[in-house]
Amino acid sequence: MSWKEDLPEAKERLKAWWDHELLDRPCIQYYHPRADVKRWGLWDNWYLAKKPDAIEGALKDFEKNGQTIFWGAECTPHYVVNYGPGILASVFGCEGHWENRAQTVWFDCPTPVDEIIALLERTRLDDNNPWYTRIKRVTEYAAQQAAGVPYQVTITDLGGVLDILASFLTPKGLILAMRRHPDIVDTCRAIILEKWLQLFDELEAIIGQHLDGFGTWLRIWCPKTWYPIQCDFSAMLSPSWFERFALPDIITQAEHMKYAIYHLDGPNEIPYVDMLLQVSSLSGIQCVPGIQGTYRDPKWVEVYKKIQAAGKNLVLDVPPADLSFFYEEFDPKGLLINSIFNSKSQAETYLPEFIGGRGGKDEAGKRLTTSPGQFRVL
Repeated sequence: MSWKEDLPEAKERLKAWWDHELLDRPCIQYYHPRADVKRWGLWDNWYLAKKPDAIEGALKDFEKNGQTIFWGAECTPHYVVNYGPGILASVFGCEGHWENRAQTVWFDCPTPVDEIIALLERTRLDDNNPWYTRIKRVTEYAAQQAAGVPYQVTITDLGGVLDILASFLTPKGLILAMRRHPDIVDTCRAIILEKWLQLFDELEAIIGQHLDGFGTWLRIWCPKTWYPIQCDFSAMLSPSWFERFALPDIITQAEHMKYAIYHLDGPNEIPYVDMLLQVSSLSGIQCVPGIQGTYRDPKWVEVYKKIQAAGKNLVLDVPPADLSFFYEEFDPKGLLINSIFNSKSQAETYLPEFIGGRGGKDEAGKRLTTSPGQFRVL
């Protein structure tokens, strides 16, 4: 069974999107259960988080279920090497723990501020580092298995520099350290960033040796190296402290790779948008309204327009009923929309006319304002 017959065409559109070239329509990534399979399913995205060395079983689970999904338009299959957000903390010695109720991995290793530099400096990226060797071994195995198969293996979620540091100092401890010991925070940032960049380069080299292009947990195929840079901890900072402690590392990371998207997570990060738009090496911004936010909230719509006016790419996850609003109201240049459907018929209802849908209208041509619940995100 073919995973995605139009994969070459999807990649050509994504190449143009990354270069912010004008296309005849926005890039749309969507998926739904295949109509020609009797049973469909989603793989366990947290397989490795629960069984860190079980890459063979994780790939079998992915391949079995991934072939039951229809990958529409620019949506390309990605196997995410997922150990949890910020796994670089484990490379520094902080073992994460899986929490079944929250369905995530937490990294929490409280360390006194006067001991943190020594702890970070002791870390070596060599064969004696169990998590460093594990991440490289698993990535290489997955990339070798995927060679010649139409899915992308991703770099793992390394995390943000300050997010990793907060795993050791705790969020409150990091805020206090910024106020009382900014020199210690700067030293820690430099150590973490150096290891971050080194591991990034090594993992991308492994993937590039076996596969065509690169991917991340954001699941956008790219012909060259890229990463969704993040600093979730920045939601606790003032704009001046964001500029002082977070922005320099974001700039360094973005300049280190061919393309970069900033993961703007929640309304508390909106005050940083103007600063981020001044970073020439950032290709675009992914906006996430947050748990209580909505994508069509006027304050977020203003952010989207500001991003597009600055000539940056814009990435959004959009519910089916809102699809038409975004592709009709926003410039298709640089716009990439992700959406999920329960079925082929639901997709045909809400997809735009220019890719074979009805544009959110019923059989009589009346605009629909609601859509059925979505199945679980990959």
